[in-house]
Amino acid sequence: MPRGRRANIGRRTRHASQQQVYSQNLSEERQNIIRANARLRQRVSTRRSLASYNRLAFQYDPTANYNDDENLDIGPMTTICRYCNALKFKRETAGLCCASGKVKLDPLLTPPQPLKSLFDGSDPDSSHFLQHILEYNNCFRMTSFGANIIREGGFMPTCKIQGQIYHLHGSMVPTPDEPHQFLQIYFISSMVDQLNVRCNILGTQQLKRRIIEQLQAFFHANNAVVNMFKTALERMPSDTHKFVIRADCTPTGEHVRRFNAPTVNDVAAIIVGDTTKSRDIVVQRRSNIMHRVNETHRLYDALQYPIIYWQGQDGYDITLKMVDPITGTIFTH
Repeated sequence: MPRGRRANIGRRTRHASQQQVYSQNLSEERQNIIRANARLRQRVSTRRSLASYNRLAFQYDPTANYNDDENLDIGPMTTICRYCNALKFKRETAGLCCASGKVKLDPLLTPPQPLKSLFDGSDPDSSHFLQHILEYNNCFRMTSFGANIIREGGFMPTCKIQGQIYHLHGSMVPTPDEPHQFLQIYFISSMVDQLNVRCNILGTQQLKRRIIEQLQAFFHANNAVVNMFKTALERMPSDTHKFVIRADCTPTGEHVRRFNAPTVNDVAAIIVGDTTKSRDIVVQRRSNIMHRVNETHRLYDALQYPIIYWQGQDGYDITLKMVDPITGTIFTH
């Protein structure tokens, strides 16, 4: 082959190699630019689509994987309040739980047996109990959970509630031909009959009769509110009488936050008529009417969550004074 032609072939080969390298570099550069633009568009798209998250729970799509959306992932509860040790999510405000130490409640005491072993894992059925603790609590709650639930046709994976949730209480004794419910179950004379009623409550089919029986005996022995109701029922001479639990009254001679098993005369009264205040709990001896428990009443939580408030002790109420988290001084204003 002539020398000139061989030189031309060599130049074309070198040029082709250089062009290939250049194309590769250009392709990588373009790909980087394309990826960067895609990330930018994604950020812009995310910012623009945040409005679509409004009321997203009401348009729940069961086929969507919401776990992959960082805007919906609030993370684990790993933040601990340095004042009350409450577990919170990372972005929750500092004073959401206890107003940064200004609200102080008495600590929950360690319960005696059998509740203690069910909590701490020493009971062989502890895992089962903790997994179904809400259902077990529902067997013994004295008030019902109420809300305006919106029901729609088709599959409903979420519970839609309009307005505020609330707790309702009934009378101590049911009207004729009506079943015992909530507080009324505590007044069934036979403990076996009580147990049977609790084991047949809707949603308790997976619960264990042994645990329900143990908890039933436990609350009759340790919950002061249960025993206060039982004493009141014995003293009510007729269905026209009412049992009133004062919203702000505490046992005589006791510190405002110290719990001591109250008597009927200390914190409640049996009356005829309507000499009550708006926040008092007024329980009739026999009635088919449900009444709303004021959410600021000190027993609002104890009546609904007896497993937590196993003594029937007071919870938060609006008369509780705030304190200085450093000095402990009670605020006067």
